Amino acid sequence: MQPITELSIIVPTYNEAENIPKLIELLSDTLSSINWEIVIVDDNSPDKTSDIARKIARQDARVRCIQRIRRRGLSSAVIEGFLASASPYLCVMDADLQHDEKLIPDMLASLKQTNDLVVASRYIENASTGTLAEHRVKISQTATRLGNMILDHKLSDPISGFFMLKRELFEKVNHKLSGKGFKILLDIIASADDKINIGELPYHMKSREHGESKLSVFVVWEFFSLLVNKLLGKYVPLKFMLFVAVGFTGVFVHMATLYVTNQLMQWQFIYAQSLSVFVAMTSNYFLNNAFTFNDSKHTGIFVFKGLISFYITCSLGTLINVSVATTANSQGMSWWLAGIAGAAVGAVWNFALSIAYTWRTEK
Repeated sequence: MQPITELSIIVPTYNEAENIPKLIELLSDTLSSINWEIVIVDDNSPDKTSDIARKIARQDARVRCIQRIRRRGLSSAVIEGFLASASPYLCVMDADLQHDEKLIPDMLASLKQTNDLVVASRYIENASTGTLAEHRVKISQTATRLGNMILDHKLSDPISGFFMLKRELFEKVNHKLSGKGFKILLDIIASADDKINIGELPYHMKSREHGESKLSVFVVWEFFSLLVNKLLGKYVPLKFMLFVAVGFTGVFVHMATLYVTNQLMQWQFIYAQSLSVFVAMTSNYFLNNAFTFNDSKHTGIFVFKGLISFYITCSLGTLINVSVATTANSQGMSWWLAGIAGAAVGAVWNFALSIAYTWRTEK
């Protein structure tokens, strides 16, 4: 029995209201011989992308929209789109009209023959990055080289945002996906334990007509986080590694504040130390909110409430740190090893409580 919908096209969006009608029109013209649907997964765009998508969906049954509240991220959006669909073939593309929709029938034909996954590449023969700025091309090429470092399957464009795969492949890897960052293709391939057949087809990247590029410092950060997660995540959770890294920056903030207040301003040590602890905890909170817990970051009034919760969490963690270290030292453990043990237990405590209370999903 043939499925009613053969191909689901997953399109993650943020502020793409002007592009959605044109994208659906292009797909309708190109895919007339394919039973397809488009699943738009919108991260509550301020420009009302989801409203535009739903308006079209009321007239076209092939169009569906998932609007996500207080959740951000391309990879997690794509995963939700996959899970909300039932088609045997899954395609991912952007809404910015830079991906060539005319390549989709060839990608589908390739999947039906021998491949498990087909990537639309900008870096093979007869392909190009179009009018993409030179610095963006260099960033992309660097990310390509870094991405291939964690892959058994070397590709010309492992960070492409335009690809198609069989549902069977997604179902094999879905519980291993980190869901972080913007490079879901890299995540899927790196999560596949078994050898998979991957094909690459060339395409010419088109120019963006409306909206703005999503490349930012946070996108770059999340890319490196994905690489670290795939390399070390099986041993230590990525969030914990980031939490500890932020904690180390807090040491420098603490010492800098202590030097200024105690040595330069001649405050009494107890007051200088107290302010230093307060400043370091504040710095750690905002860095963790921006990077470690970016997927559940606090905004608006929740920033203040989260900060108070973090102060309490870290205060309790400090008490546990001192208690563990003192007890260990009194039982014969060397001072430096006791100190490390106390710091480790305190870090685990702060991390656990931060997830449970400060950055819990329900806000």
